[in-house]
Order: sequence, then structure tokens, then C-alpha cells
Amino acid sequence: MHSFTRLLLVLLPAISFSHAEVVKKTTPEPKEEVKKDTPPPAAVSTVSIDDLSGFETYPKQVQSLVQSALALTRLELGYLFGSHEPSKGGMDCSGTVYHVLKFQGLKDVPRQSDEMCQWVEKKTQLHLTPTATSFDSTEFTDLKPGDLLFWTNTTETKRKLPVTHVMIYLGKLKKTGKPTVFGASDGRSFAGQRRSGVSVFDFHLPKAESTTRFYGYGPAPGLQPVEAKPVIATTTPPPIEKPAPTPAPAAPPAAAEKPAVTKEEVRKAVASVPGAKAETKPEPKKTVVAETKPKETPTVSTKPKTTTVKKSSPPSTTTTKKKSTPPPPPKSEIERKIDNAVNSVRRFLGR
Repeated sequence: MHSFTRLLLVLLPAISFSHAEVVKKTTPEPKEEVKKDTPPPAAVSTVSIDDLSGFETYPKQVQSLVQSALALTRLELGYLFGSHEPSKGGMDCSGTVYHVLKFQGLKDVPRQSDEMCQWVEKKTQLHLTPTATSFDSTEFTDLKPGDLLFWTNTTETKRKLPVTHVMIYLGKLKKTGKPTVFGASDGRSFAGQRRSGVSVFDFHLPKAESTTRFYGYGPAPGLQPVEAKPVIATTTPPPIEKPAPTPAPAAPPAAAEKPAVTKEEVRKAVASVPGAKAETKPEPKKTVVAETKPKETPTVSTKPKTTTVKKSSPPSTTTTKKKSTPPPPPKSEIERKIDNAVNSVRRFLGR
């Protein structure tokens, strides 16, 4: 019994050691966690402003934008998805463009590439290139240094606007005449070498068989003052200005209207002038009975003397004066009728 116990004590360490070896071999080793905030090693390229054709003719705001972009290419920053801060050691494509535009003092800069495209379309002008196959196409006529460039379907996306990549156009190189862009990428090339990180790249259009497409370009809102659009002259000739009509001479002041003068006033006025005759219309032929005074004797003449007034001769307005007594005014027709009636009565009573 004691010998068996001693045998177990001798074999037990060996059994435990072999079991530990088996467990060690069958249990997988834990993998080392990859830090997501650490970008892969950078492989970048850069150029100077002297390498860009016509840099001195760029607007000052664009010159500042290009200089700050080229300064980032010298920091050896890698491509880090979701970052827009150089302090993290890398940035992604939209984060790189966002950082440069904010550094220029632009406000309301979107963070995603599709939002930047809509921002340009709304605030300035987005030039679409749906049929362009080369840079000689008329669709690239308005491309200028400093413009934002947009691509679609570079990665899988569920965005309504499938813009997934953005960069900045720097211009053409003096030596080669090739267009050059700035941004962040992990797979594009410059001068035939694959680049990764915040760098300069050759500007290539996607191949026809590729699902990726170049979408369009446009100036960043607020980078340059908005230029007034030229007014297109119309073919309609301007209206001919008619000479102003010559004002008619002022009419002389109208003479004050004289009050209407009645015929009676004219007759009285003429009568008051010695030797003047009043203008009167000839009265129709009437029989005028001369006034006669009765004699002291009761006998009265049966046939009164009557005088007729001719049509051509108007009645005389003058009468013979009796001493200093003025002549009585002519009697009216009614008075004359009354006198005739009185004379008739007298003659009747005298018989």
C-alpha cells in the first residue's frame, strides 16, 4: 500500500504537467486589439506652389487655401476614417476638406461629402459632368483651382445622394501639365506610385467599366466674393425716346365777362345823351289815340284825331317841351285803353 502511494506521488507531477501542455495547445491565444484611432502608416507626396502652373494668378483666397492644403501634406498624416483632426495622426477625405475650409474661416461647412455637394449646389454652383470622358470635355470648361470635386459610389452607401468622396482641385503641374488634386485617400496614386494618407494625387476620371463615377465640381461657398452675373443683352432694340411735346403758348387771360346789358338800360342811356336815338325794334302797326282835353263847352268832337305810326319810322322818343315842365312819359297800352274808354263815356254823356 505504501509502495502504491509512493508511486502516485511520483507520477502526479508528470500527469499535471502533460495536462497543462494539452490545455495550452488547445486554447487559442487572444488576439491583440487594433486601436481604431491609430491610422496605418502614411505614404504621401507633396508639391510646392512653384510647381503649379499660374499660381501667381490665383485669387488670394484660393492661394491661401492651396498653401494650407500643401502644408498638411508635409505632416505625414495617414488615412483615418471618421477623423478631421490632424492631432489624431490622420483624417478621412471629407474630414481633410472640412479641416482646410474651416481653417480659411468659412462658416457652416458640412462634415460629410454628400452634404458638401448639396451645400455647393445650394450656395454657389454645382457643375455636373454626366457624359464627360476626358478633361477636354466642355463640361470641365468652368473648372478652377480651389473647386471642390465629388465622386459617387467609391464605397457602399445608403445615402440619398450617393456622393462618397471629395477632394480639392489644385491646378496643373508646370512640368507635366497634368491636373493635380489634394485630399485624403487609401489607394489613389501620384506620379505612378500608390499613396495613402493626406497627400496630393493625380486627377483621373474613373474608367468606363468602373461603378465609380465623377459626379461634378463647384466653388466652396464663402471662399470668394460672389461675382455679379453678367446681364445678357437682348435682341430687342431699346425704345426710341420721343421728343417731349412743345408746350402750347399760354392763353391770354380771359377778359372779365361783362354783365349782360338789358335793352331797357341801353334805351335809357341813349335817351340821356342829347341828339342820340335809342336802338329799338319797330313796333307793329298800332292805332294811337291822341289825348285831347275837353273844352269848356260840352260839345265833344265825334271823330277823334288819330295818328298812325309808320313801320319804317321808329317812334320818336323826344317830345316838345311845355315851358319848363318836362314832358310826361309815354303811356302804356293799358293806360291808353283806359283813356279811350273814358273818352267814349264822355262823348256818350255829352249827347
